[in-house]
Amino acid sequence: MAQFDYKARNPDGIVVSGQIDAPERRAAMRRLQADGLSPVTIKEVSQESTSRLGQLVEKLKALAGNKPPAEGNAALPRSGGTRREHVGLAVMKRLLELHGSGLPAGDSIRILSQRLSEKEQKSLATALWRDLSEGATLAGAMARQPKYFSSSVCYVVEAGEATGSLAPILRKIVEHLEEKQAIRKKMLASMAYPGFICTVAMGVVILFVTVLLPQIQGMLERLGGEMTWSARLLIDGSALLTKAGPFILIAAVVGVIGFKQWRRSPAGRKQTDRWLLRIPLLGRIFYYSDLFQSGSLIATLLESGIHTTEALQLTERTVINLELRDRFRGARCEINEGLSIAQAFRRNRFMPDMAVDILTVGEDTGHLGRSMNEITNGFRDELTRRLGALTNIVSTGALTVAFILVALIALGIVTSVFQVSQTI
Repeated sequence: MAQFDYKARNPDGIVVSGQIDAPERRAAMRRLQADGLSPVTIKEVSQESTSRLGQLVEKLKALAGNKPPAEGNAALPRSGGTRREHVGLAVMKRLLELHGSGLPAGDSIRILSQRLSEKEQKSLATALWRDLSEGATLAGAMARQPKYFSSSVCYVVEAGEATGSLAPILRKIVEHLEEKQAIRKKMLASMAYPGFICTVAMGVVILFVTVLLPQIQGMLERLGGEMTWSARLLIDGSALLTKAGPFILIAAVVGVIGFKQWRRSPAGRKQTDRWLLRIPLLGRIFYYSDLFQSGSLIATLLESGIHTTEALQLTERTVINLELRDRFRGARCEINEGLSIAQAFRRNRFMPDMAVDILTVGEDTGHLGRSMNEITNGFRDELTRRLGALTNIVSTGALTVAFILVALIALGIVTSVFQVSQTI
């Protein structure tokens, strides 16, 4: 009989850990599931890990950050980048096609592991099927692939599995991620032209400062003339950047690394999330992004017949910003005590007043899910509008900087030529 260390989620969504005796890993998973637990990790205890030396090694690894945090409040899982998120989305789309046609999720993953032709997608589906065959849930298997699936996606999938409404949940996830990628592509496309103009402007500045301006300066020195103020400004600015640039770069790198390390701590994450909501324009984008995701999930769960209390409990963990999650938790506790959803959200400042008014109508008429859908559509439109405004501001600022640099260079060239002509 082997002994296994495990971490699992209880029906309340709380991560618990302990040890269990079983002949093999799959049997240990079955025992945990029979006890109403959703396994997250199960690891066989070896002789080394039971010794004091093994325990010391495990503690050192945990302190070094090699183990992922058990709670989402401590730190976010490392993202694999846009390309791997795209791979995870492609696998979920294929899964939705099979599962939506009536095939069980486990069989769908098994078929994908055999039929997918793209190498990375096939490898991901194979890893998911291996965990599923050992008794893990789909959400647990996806949680072990943080480079492809974010923690919020795993929580939503877990909600779908718990309620038996996985297909509509997957459809909501796919729609949300596709819309997110579409917005990202639109922003990148709109920033391509300003980025190109700024790159050309910087190239012209470097060419002028390193090649043309020294020649003009040497000519004026030989003829006894003086540099114009615009040319002198460019020369002094270039000299300052050359001397102080490396130190500024080193300080910036050290500052970014230190900030990232501090943000990984619970206190740092909570404080920075609070700051993010206060940044002009960007703060509202983060705000409406969380509202759009949480509102969409609540509407889906309510329309699937899930009780309001359970729907709110499942949604709470999908709120990424910890400041907003605390507000949501406060509202959920007040709702459990008998307060209406609209009143609780208004008291805890989780949603705008207009959205709360729509929720009040939905509660009064008994169409809360429909009202939540209307609110979510409004959040999506507001998010799209603010992202467009941000893109316009950034592109306009980039073009303005490029224009100023080019104008300064043109002024420096013209005035320097006039100065040389007068000296001659």
